[in-house]
Amino acid sequence: MHRISATEVVMTIAILALFIIFELTYHISFGPVGSQHHSLAGDRPTACKVWPNLPTLDPLQPIHTGCDGTINLSHVGDFHVLGDPHRCLGATARLDRYREVADRKWSGVKWGEAQSLCASFSQNLRPHEKSTHQRWRASMHLRSQGIIPEKNDKRSAVVLRTWDDYEYTHTRLTWLRALIAEVSLQRHDGHQVFLLVNIKDSELDLEDRSVYDQALQNFVPEEFRDMALLFNEGTLKAWYPQIREHGAQDQMYQALQIFSYKFPEYNYIWQLEMDLRFTGHVHDTLAASSAYAQAQGRRNLWERNGRFYIPELHGSRENFLGMVDMEIGDTGVWGPAATSEFVSEGPPQPPRTERDWGVGEEADLITFMPMIDPIGTDWIYETEVHGFKDGDQTPRRAAIISITRSSRRLLRLVDKAQRQQGQWLVSEATLETFSLLHGLKAVTIPHPIVFGGDLTPEELDSAINKGPSSNKAGGKLPSILYSKEGWVPGPWWEASYWFTGNGAQALWESYIGGAQLPPMLLHPVKEK
Repeated sequence: MHRISATEVVMTIAILALFIIFELTYHISFGPVGSQHHSLAGDRPTACKVWPNLPTLDPLQPIHTGCDGTINLSHVGDFHVLGDPHRCLGATARLDRYREVADRKWSGVKWGEAQSLCASFSQNLRPHEKSTHQRWRASMHLRSQGIIPEKNDKRSAVVLRTWDDYEYTHTRLTWLRALIAEVSLQRHDGHQVFLLVNIKDSELDLEDRSVYDQALQNFVPEEFRDMALLFNEGTLKAWYPQIREHGAQDQMYQALQIFSYKFPEYNYIWQLEMDLRFTGHVHDTLAASSAYAQAQGRRNLWERNGRFYIPELHGSRENFLGMVDMEIGDTGVWGPAATSEFVSEGPPQPPRTERDWGVGEEADLITFMPMIDPIGTDWIYETEVHGFKDGDQTPRRAAIISITRSSRRLLRLVDKAQRQQGQWLVSEATLETFSLLHGLKAVTIPHPIVFGGDLTPEELDSAINKGPSSNKAGGKLPSILYSKEGWVPGPWWEASYWFTGNGAQALWESYIGGAQLPPMLLHPVKEK
């Protein structure tokens, strides 16, 4: 029988000790986070830095400056809803650290790994055993494997929708780095940013690993490759064979639905666009939006969602809420909208006497434009409703611009309807309609939108709130939509948030030039 010597015992103990140290800590070196030369000690502030010697955007540092909190232009929405309007975030100090300079080789950064390391420290999470790309590619075969079990983590993903021919200019790269850092590295709550990259060649076989890897190398800058997920219409057709439309314009959420299956640890997913800009801290702006939505009660919520709030006309938000309640009474939407065949899978609604229903409840859907009834609007997509027994009389809602936060629950319900029943609508009506039909909580954020020109509050109201009480921003030919006859006259071409026009671009250029702006969303910004 072999006797264990003292030397062998010492060696065994030493190996075990080294293994434990390796598992619990990371070694310190001097490269950028996520590079092959950089690993981290058990230091949370260091773990959430891209460069160990580069200061993070600490909210205690004097980067926010005092400002008057308003813009002297006609506007809708509340300047307080996205954050403190009297604390402005300067563009120069905010963005300069993410520009191309000689001493920073951004190609050596791996943003996906940097975010995962930060989350693992700040949320006490172990890195997933498979890489992001392995998990995403495996999802293409998910139907034969069954549904991925849901997790209970209260984490959010931020997904940026981009495409293969997107031009990553120096200016755009600077913004993208700043966005990732603000969302994922500076607030330490487990938020993580991903790129969903639409490959326009639908014949490209992305299930072939070599093809996928080559496309990743061709279309995504090196620093973002480990957070980028590729798909094309072939991917979407394989998942949703009963749906005849898979183009990005009409089916903006199919790839996001797949993402939700692949990454079930995220209860909520923000979908943002590459031409969206934030004048306030990105994470804080999204957090403020979530908090506002959670605080809203459900009584007459759909009716508030369906109109623009004009402070100079409606007074305080509390006064606005009271005005809507007085106008609608107990006739507003309460629970799921009734249809002849749709089976709601949302929560049961209490008696209408429970006036505070929904207060403190997380929203399954957050939008940044009013959710209106498309029926009777003459919207170009008004009759685009498929697979529902009630056809174009199906109760619906729509909100232009597919910049939203959706819950895993809502995305799973849409996935099920598309996959099993072949039910679908265009992008702007998808999440909104399924929220209505399932009786889920959906909230429009009354964020500030400024307009060019010198409109009085009454003139603005008559131009954008001319519909019925149920959805005053809707009705016949609302100016926010593109109609079957073409553009509808209205004030939107110079607006700071719409699906086209140059108002957002002009404001962003003034911000980059040194103007102090309160927290706002600007869209579209087509800077090069």
